[in-house]
Amino acid sequence: MTTTLRILALLTLVLAGGVACGDDDAPTSADAPRDTEVILDWFVNADHAGLYSALAGNRFTERGVALATTVPSDPAAALKEVATGRSDFAVSYQPEVLRARSEGIPVVAVAALIRVPLNSVIVRTDRGIRRPRDLAGATVGVTGLPTEAALVRAVVEADGGDPEAVNLQTVGFELGPAIAAGKVDAIAGAYWNIELPELEARGIPVEAFRVDEHGVPPYAELVLVTGEELVARDPELIRDVLAGLAAGHRDLRRDPGSAVDALLAANPDLDRELVAVQVEGTAPLIAPEGRPAVVLSATEARPEESWQEFADWMLDRGLLDTPTDAADAVEAAFLPGA
Repeated sequence: MTTTLRILALLTLVLAGGVACGDDDAPTSADAPRDTEVILDWFVNADHAGLYSALAGNRFTERGVALATTVPSDPAAALKEVATGRSDFAVSYQPEVLRARSEGIPVVAVAALIRVPLNSVIVRTDRGIRRPRDLAGATVGVTGLPTEAALVRAVVEADGGDPEAVNLQTVGFELGPAIAAGKVDAIAGAYWNIELPELEARGIPVEAFRVDEHGVPPYAELVLVTGEELVARDPELIRDVLAGLAAGHRDLRRDPGSAVDALLAANPDLDRELVAVQVEGTAPLIAPEGRPAVVLSATEARPEESWQEFADWMLDRGLLDTPTDAADAVEAAFLPGA
């Protein structure tokens, strides 16, 4: 984040009496709750377990915030919504935030909802694929996003394979059905904590190659994003939202089952048994035991350095057109305990 905005945000906090010490769970105001909105990245699912755990426990209300979530009609437009101030917050992805910054869109990541990569290449083990280099000659289904081709290339290269020998086939967002029906040998862009257990529950012989274990630098899969305008105008709101989120993450550590109920209440189309399995695998990624409840990067201690490393990797892979200063894309000052 720019130095000017950082100074302005901190000055506003001081003037408002918002620089807090001590108990992060203490309410900040007895006034009527302030309304705010979070645009989700997709339909409600296990990746949002921490957020919905906080909602179920009234953790935002305790901070004087009435927080509502909305499912986007166009996920790609969410960052522009917060950049222009039409919405306060959005859930997005670290690569998308960096791409937006490279295009001059003034968005800032303030917390990680999922602090590690979930992206993976899921393969059918009945097609003779035992390791990433076996993807040479195989057909891999992708949605068509440029990041997926780069991830496949990195995963295959890291195992000494030939990425040029991989056949990419665009299947849109029907990744799961495509591999389940045997139309492709593998899929890229699927999450190992969501799609993998879904396919396993259907009896499909599958395995996931996690990208962070095969040549891709660590990054935060899902992040909470706001606009520079809100950072300057209402830093106290950001601070209170993150405090509520941290409390929800701690609740998730203690009782993952409560998040299952909250997710099903928000999205009745979910299957309870499957969601329970997904939340069980996802909760440690959201709020690992013995770690801070809310962080901003996979490496926790140095978020700007971690984000810069990934930005440089994206540039090297042709996913960014110009060098991007990741310090402008993150702001850790609002994290509880910062």
